Amino acid sequence: MTSAKRDKLGELKGSLGEDQDTLDDLATEDELLDLHLADGIKLITKVTDVGLDAIHSDTLKKDNGDDHSMTVLKEFCLWLDNQNCDPSESNEINRTAIGIKLEVISARLDNLLETVPSDRCLRNIRDFLDPEDISEELKDYNGEEKPLDSNDKNNNLNMDAAQFWDSVTRYRLLLVKAAIDHVLTSWKFFTTVSDADIDRAAAEGIALQPELDTVSLDKVLAFLQKNISGSCSDRATAAWDLMDRDQDGSLDEDEMHQVVHLCLGIELEALQAFFEETLDAFPVRAPLSEMGIDDHDLEAPKGWRQRRAEKSAKKKLIKMFQKSCKKHFDVEVEMNHRLRCIYAWANKVDQENQLKSVIVDEQVGWTGRKRYVELSPKISEAEFREVQRIHFKHMDQLGSEVVKSFREDLWVLQGKRRERNDLYRNSFLFLTAVSAIDYVILML
Repeated sequence: MTSAKRDKLGELKGSLGEDQDTLDDLATEDELLDLHLADGIKLITKVTDVGLDAIHSDTLKKDNGDDHSMTVLKEFCLWLDNQNCDPSESNEINRTAIGIKLEVISARLDNLLETVPSDRCLRNIRDFLDPEDISEELKDYNGEEKPLDSNDKNNNLNMDAAQFWDSVTRYRLLLVKAAIDHVLTSWKFFTTVSDADIDRAAAEGIALQPELDTVSLDKVLAFLQKNISGSCSDRATAAWDLMDRDQDGSLDEDEMHQVVHLCLGIELEALQAFFEETLDAFPVRAPLSEMGIDDHDLEAPKGWRQRRAEKSAKKKLIKMFQKSCKKHFDVEVEMNHRLRCIYAWANKVDQENQLKSVIVDEQVGWTGRKRYVELSPKISEAEFREVQRIHFKHMDQLGSEVVKSFREDLWVLQGKRRERNDLYRNSFLFLTAVSAIDYVILML
């Protein structure tokens, strides 16, 4: 969080009254709609960030009856396992072959997305509540249960759990779609050998091609598997393995950066697509009283004023969410700075954590020359994780971090709007009072 944003939130929280606990208590009904929207998406990303293995199977069966959503994911994982190459064929495939494979997988994903349509599973997203938050909010200061207010959002505790898990499933499928796109667009990252590896090979008298033109199909499929079922940490591990072309378990600093940016890019692409689907699933300015209704044919606003307000609200929310996605990790978290620190502070076993000076024989035309280079040590995933878990915890909750930042941005925007309205009102009252006094003086 930037200092300006942190200071503004502190200023807004400092203006809370005695009977107000959070900035939500100052929000209008329309502002609460946006805050509840962020809460619902945050819960979905929170569950996705920890992975399916972290969710007890008994909990899934209890919450989701026939377990349809989890069945969809499990069946897709089994189907994906069968997409491996024939044992008699080479596991290393080129750009054309991987493109054909991924096109088949993408078509399968499109069919699965139709089984969990956004207009069905995302329409009540503002009613999705975190059980941990509910248990805390339903206790008074003595730790005893307190009665529910009839107008309290937490009064709606009987949300359709099947819709929630369908929403998680849809987000998971969008993650895999984004992963496929990034595998194709980042092809050169997976096939281009780093300059440092070329220099290392040359120092040992080994000729190494700068571009390999192939990737391991097993690694690509394993990466997609982790996007469909794994946690943020699992996805980063699969990406690390995919980037590790020489199979030594270690990467250069630049390759380490590419792994993190790859995982974040996939998360942001899926998250923005999911956010826009959520806005289209239910009118963003429908009254709170209509949340959770069973009428799936809720009519869109008819009047031109209502349509204009709806369109304007959607446009502002999308623009604001895109800004949060762009700024949070790059500006507020300062991800690149943290990654440089992680590499510098990690206790790297390679080259005893020291620069290695080598002389490389370089063939130029008919003559050869020697070139002096310094090779930085490579970093293993275990060494990376040791420091990352301390100084870059955000990486283990990518989706939740972005939505949390978006919710804070909503607080700041709403607080500034209230301050601006207070300024206009106070200015109007002041000018009215001055005008009245002037008029009395003039009449005298």
